Amino acid sequence: MRLLLLAALFAAACGHPEIALRDEQAKSRRYRDAYETGAAELLQLKARVAELEKKRCASP
Repeated sequence: MRLLLLAALFAAACGHPEIALRDEQAKSRRYRDAYETGAAELLQLKARVAELEKKRCASP
């Protein structure tokens, strides 16, 4: 029974490397999207802070 299970797992791992590749690419894409979203939000916040500081310094 264990040998059959081991053989099935081995066949699944070796028989479909494209599935593992697609999964890894999807994971990489999610990380990249999260990073890019965070970077865009950071730029927006920096611009907002600069705008508020400019208004504060302009008003006596």
